[in-house]
Amino acid sequence: MSIRSPSSSHAAERGSRVQARRHIRALMGKTLAYFADHESDNLTLVREHLLDLVDARPSQARGQNLRSACLLLHKHADVFNRAFQAALQTSLEEEVRSILPDVTDATQSRNSASDEALNGMTLSLIDVCEVERILLLDRVAQRFTAHYDASVSPLTLRLGALLGQDAPSLLSNPFRPEVFVRAFLLAWEKSGLDDQATEDLLLALEPRHSLDLAPLYADLNATLMQAGIEAQTMHRIKRSDSVPSAHANLGPASAAAPLSGGDEAPVSRRPGLGAPEAGRARSVWGGLAPAGRNIAAQARQFLQRLGLGSPPAPGDSGDGEALAWTETHGDGARQTFAPADPEFMGYLGDLQAGAGASSSYQILEGQDPGDHNILRQMRDRDEVRRAPELDRGTVDALAEVFDFVFADQAIPLQMKFVIGRLQIPVLKAAMIDRDFFLSADHPARRLVDTLASASVAWAPEKGENDPLYVRIESTVKRVLTEFEDDLTLFSELLLEFTEFLFETEQQAQVRIEPAADHERVGESYEQALAHADEAVHDRIKALPPELPLAPFLAPFLTTQWREVMARAWLNVTDSPAQWDSALTAMDQLIWSTQPKTRTEERRRLVAVLPDLVRNLNAGLDAIDWTGEARATFTRRLISTHMLAIRMTQPVAVDTASALLEANAGQEAMNELDQRRAGKLAGSADEFDAMAQTFSRGLWFDFMVNETTRHRCRLSWVSPMRTRLLFTNRDGFDAFVRSEREVAALLRRGRLSVIDQVPIVSRALDQIMSDAQDRQAA
Repeated sequence: MSIRSPSSSHAAERGSRVQARRHIRALMGKTLAYFADHESDNLTLVREHLLDLVDARPSQARGQNLRSACLLLHKHADVFNRAFQAALQTSLEEEVRSILPDVTDATQSRNSASDEALNGMTLSLIDVCEVERILLLDRVAQRFTAHYDASVSPLTLRLGALLGQDAPSLLSNPFRPEVFVRAFLLAWEKSGLDDQATEDLLLALEPRHSLDLAPLYADLNATLMQAGIEAQTMHRIKRSDSVPSAHANLGPASAAAPLSGGDEAPVSRRPGLGAPEAGRARSVWGGLAPAGRNIAAQARQFLQRLGLGSPPAPGDSGDGEALAWTETHGDGARQTFAPADPEFMGYLGDLQAGAGASSSYQILEGQDPGDHNILRQMRDRDEVRRAPELDRGTVDALAEVFDFVFADQAIPLQMKFVIGRLQIPVLKAAMIDRDFFLSADHPARRLVDTLASASVAWAPEKGENDPLYVRIESTVKRVLTEFEDDLTLFSELLLEFTEFLFETEQQAQVRIEPAADHERVGESYEQALAHADEAVHDRIKALPPELPLAPFLAPFLTTQWREVMARAWLNVTDSPAQWDSALTAMDQLIWSTQPKTRTEERRRLVAVLPDLVRNLNAGLDAIDWTGEARATFTRRLISTHMLAIRMTQPVAVDTASALLEANAGQEAMNELDQRRAGKLAGSADEFDAMAQTFSRGLWFDFMVNETTRHRCRLSWVSPMRTRLLFTNRDGFDAFVRSEREVAALLRRGRLSVIDQVPIVSRALDQIMSDAQDRQAA
């Protein structure tokens, strides 16, 4: 009988880990090579799917984001692919470190193990945006995980055998689909293409419309098979529930715990999801794999602390009132709240019937919309006091949400009263499906968000006969009269209302297009003028000191010939010879006005003049430069050429006319330098940075003067962002500002952005923030 010494055991373990690391590094190389070889195919599939989604007529904001993502992935494919390779390599290395830690890493992990029990109490230290990003990634990754389950499972078992794991799990597989989805998200963020499109782009990712991972998994699995690593299904004795465990207080890291009660965790839409705001917490993506689901559970617990139900305490015998319980499905768990009290639901049905029967309501001048928060007023009713605790908590929470709606300055007063009539049916819907507070996809919540967002576009001067007002009011009336207990009514009304908004947007776009085309042409011409400025400047600066530019040429080259060159640059793609001819004519013109002291130079000038004069006249005719100014320039040019042919020495500059020409030439050069440097001086500040993020569809309040406020929408942004076109909802009252001018309006307080985040999400964020402040106090 032989006994192995501890040193030999450690040596064997160390050798096993070295072998495992070597095999996994080989798999990493194959993975990176596979994506590098198919990066073009991957982006092509994604872009085609984005176009298909756009053709399906999504909401205006989502459609714009999908179109933007598609265009940017095509235009900046190289930038994205480089970022993806870097993100994928970093993610794989982090995964490998988590499953094969060094000695120092292992020590740190043991020291932090004791902190796991505090997971449920540390959400206040985690940025809400980070929580939403984790939930978003988890939601998308679930699609890929389910799709590739058959391909990934054998690889997971073999990796478990390679690592000596008793029970291999997907979380210990560094090549699981979630890692690739995370790398895609990080690559998009690192590329800095369009932060506002991040969420819609990620949600659009589908296994069937992106690079097929099945061949990769087959190759990785075959590599381990050739290395002699066999997949063996492990059978373990499950610990009885009655036997205490040292880890009883730790939440299962692999348990699915989405924020909503469904299988997937909906994510509330927030602006700039791809980039955390300044001052927010740092990203926690580095520890996403082991901690993502725990953070989702923390988010649920945090919302529960607002009064939306509490899980039963450990050891609760059921004597108290049960607000919620946990149901286990497979390897995951979801929380199910107690159903609404039938008596209380009947009371709400009577209130709704009364509100639906009332076809009109009176708005008194100066009346506070908050006075119409009937949810807050009804809390003292006996029917509410007799209701279960969870139902009373739902009334309180929804009352705070509608307080936020009534206080929103962007929603016109009349619209607040119209949308406020939804309080009772929305309360019923929130009690039927408690995910109203946990999921942005709740049908009633989406309808409230959409109606509130659309109401921003209505102007009181349009009156109550305006189609938008009529449509919102009719949608509210249908909810009051038709809703009983079927939430699909909210989905149907939302679809109808979204189609109405889409048709309205299409009509406005037809009116906007001519103005947009005009501004697009203007921007292209401005860019061509800037390019001509650079060409003129470079040519003049290249002249030797002993042969300076003739003073009378500077105003001509920086004004008239600049315009000729700009028009040629506009057509350089179709007619490059025109641009070359303009450059050649400029070079010949400058040379022709320089002194000709040698006979061969004068002979060459005589030979060049016919073509030069013909090209100059053709260019000046094209820009319609006529009249005395052209005649004067022509006479001055002819006299210069005659002197260059006849004189053997330069003419001394000692006349008054020569001095005037020199002053005019210097002034022209100064103007050229100012155009090149930009007319607006000063460094960019936070308002410039804000203006750079604006995209189509945003709404603003514009102070025309001290007494007049105009609500407008950013309807079009030029490709170079030098022109931002603002209109009203119908595409009229258009005005254009540059990005720097928009920043100046923001700086002076004449232009203010209307918050585009769905109003229920904003209300819940405010409630959560207030709760955190109270808890901290």
